[in-house]
Amino acid sequence: MANTPATSSSSGPVLRGLHNASIKRNLAISLGLTAIVTVAFKLFVNDPKKAAYADFYSKYDANKSFERMKAAGRFQSC
Repeated sequence: MANTPATSSSSGPVLRGLHNASIKRNLAISLGLTAIVTVAFKLFVNDPKKAAYADFYSKYDANKSFERMKAAGRFQSC
């Protein structure tokens, strides 16, 4: 039996189109992960940062800040 020739009925590895199939699979995985990371970054980084800026500028008084810096001697021309 060890010397019997291989026939077409033996199941060998399917190599035709393997590279294209792996590229398609890897592309789908990478696009999915990219979408997940993009949404997570927006939700956990950008939105809190926008909220912090909005909160800061809702309470910010430019004239009061100017007077505070002027009283501290930060400006030479004023």
